[in-house]
Amino acid sequence: MREVVVVGAGLAGVRAAGSLRDAGFDGRLTVVSDERELPYDRPPLTKQVVAGTMTGDDIRLAGDGEFGARWIRGTAAVGLDRERRRVRLADGAELPYDGVVLAPGAKAREWPGAGVPGGVLTVRGLADVRRLRAEVDGGADEVVIVGAGFVGVELASSLSGLGVKVTLVETFGAPLRALGGTVSQVVTEAAGRAGVALRLGVGVRGFAAAGDGRVRAVVLADGAEVSASLVVVAIGMVPATGWLAGSGLALPSGRIHCDERLFARAAGGVGGTAGAGAGAGAGVADPAVVVAGDAAWCEAVRTAEGPVPLEHWSNAAAQGELAGRNLLAGPAAAEPYAHVPSFWTTAFGLRIRSVGLPGTGDREVVEAGSAAEGAVLVAHYLGEQLVGAVSVNQGKLLPGYARRLG
Repeated sequence: MREVVVVGAGLAGVRAAGSLRDAGFDGRLTVVSDERELPYDRPPLTKQVVAGTMTGDDIRLAGDGEFGARWIRGTAAVGLDRERRRVRLADGAELPYDGVVLAPGAKAREWPGAGVPGGVLTVRGLADVRRLRAEVDGGADEVVIVGAGFVGVELASSLSGLGVKVTLVETFGAPLRALGGTVSQVVTEAAGRAGVALRLGVGVRGFAAAGDGRVRAVVLADGAEVSASLVVVAIGMVPATGWLAGSGLALPSGRIHCDERLFARAAGGVGGTAGAGAGAGAGVADPAVVVAGDAAWCEAVRTAEGPVPLEHWSNAAAQGELAGRNLLAGPAAAEPYAHVPSFWTTAFGLRIRSVGLPGTGDREVVEAGSAAEGAVLVAHYLGEQLVGAVSVNQGKLLPGYARRLG
């Protein structure tokens, strides 16, 4: 193997590049990114960078000369020819490869439909955060955040800490609902204490614009309007895999299907796309293509219903490192992915951590502390089997649950 291309310069791609070198790869290594920015860490974006306690320079992952790699920045990959082993770029160039790491990540989900006024934005990358801060610094003092998942909650916490009036709207009932009802309750109460207005269990019909074309309000499904000088749409992410159409890889729900050793699986038919079910139509693994990060749909991370996608920092880091090693080792010597999923964040003075797959259980049990205390450990079970655990300000208890899950 003399030519390796890494598509994606987020955490997974950077870890894969470093892992390849650490494992002894001394051939030509090319890293492709559609962003002009040097690689950076994403978790601080919605927290420290929005809050102004960190800058883009503080969160760099790698520089142009790192790993002895050729870095191509600001040019997207637009095609993958597995038969000829070429990655095609937006500028028409083609990169030959003996092996390729697919770590394209994901993009923020845009508000569906046309007619979105100015001042409605999404936050995924460093450029988005800079735009958000410019709006706030320029006088946007009423911000409505649509969506109370991790991004929405982190932004609400950071912006309210800057003195901005924040309203958090969640159609499906509660903030961070994937972590269970107890944690949602703690987060809801902490957000209220921080001065965040909560509109829970109500949908969004659209946006009302002022005469200058900028947003002036969010229109809720019940017809009520919430005044806004700025709106952040935080309704999830979509895998950045559209450019892989026609590659012959299996792309259930837009993610790249890979086996337990992270080698990409082919679709059932030539150039086809597998269905949404677990392994639907997926064929053999490609020994020249490995997958890592947010866009991966990995057989090693699964429930009884099938693989579970993960969009966590620890997963991207661990998959990136293993993908690099396994690509160099080849399928016969490759290691299975055995990382226990984990996640952490901070919001409204709470330190929230999880291990395993808490959203896949059928019951939750408070095993330490209480929601009323704002410090709680909640275990998630499927029947009698532990599938995950979440702590709020009880992180010292979590390693024991991680060991049980491992």
